[in-house]
Amino acid sequence: MSAIEFVRRLDGLVYRFDLNGAANGRPSYKRRDLDLWCRWTPERGWCVVDAEGVPNSGPLLGEDRYRELPPTGPWRSWKAGRSYLYDLRRVDGNGDGDAS
Repeated sequence: MSAIEFVRRLDGLVYRFDLNGAANGRPSYKRRDLDLWCRWTPERGWCVVDAEGVPNSGPLLGEDRYRELPPTGPWRSWKAGRSYLYDLRRVDGNGDGDAS
């Protein structure tokens, strides 16, 4: 899987993260326009973290945090008193979304 996308439910805004190495023995994905990363951490499982490693998003289903790849489905973000609901989707090599 070469990329993932977070689609904001409120308005359909899409944030694309491209595969960029590994962290903690699992794939790591970097957001195209900011220094934000979707990666697995031993403390929280899958989450989105900023450049300092501070988490600001994670999957809603707790058991999904420990899978080999970031789980598709609902994720919640939080920052500065705001929260949004996103759907993570995997993107195949052609840039097309993949519901798996």
